[in-house]
Amino acid sequence: MSSGSEDSFVNTMGIHGVPVKCECGRNSVIKTSKTKTNPGRPFFRCPTYRNDHLFKWVEDAVYEEVEDTLVKVESFESDISKAKVEIECIKNVNDELMEEVRKAKIELKRLSLAMKVGFGIVCLLIVLCIVMMMIEKSFGLYLSSY
Repeated sequence: MSSGSEDSFVNTMGIHGVPVKCECGRNSVIKTSKTKTNPGRPFFRCPTYRNDHLFKWVEDAVYEEVEDTLVKVESFESDISKAKVEIECIKNVNDELMEEVRKAKIELKRLSLAMKVGFGIVCLLIVLCIVMMMIEKSFGLYLSSY
């Protein structure tokens, strides 16, 4: 993407994307080209203005940043798709568990009713036994004589 007479000394110093600092440690600055071949074209530059220090066209840096961002966006899209599949699986498991809970509640109500009926029958049998024993004691009848 670089063009123009200033390309003869372009030194991006291996920096990918927007350069924050020059290799010398100084913060990069944005300047505007005033040459005839690149009038008004912005660039990053080391404030020392030495040819062996940082120089990078802004559009090159922005293009690299966009490329990097697109890769990240694709990765995020993939992660989102995987998360959607996982969410759908979790929803299905949740639905199955809710159905099992519903069935368990119905079974619990049925067993509770059966237990109450059983308890009532046992109580009734106990009362009958007590009544029979009282009748036997009162009339001197023995059940074994029948």
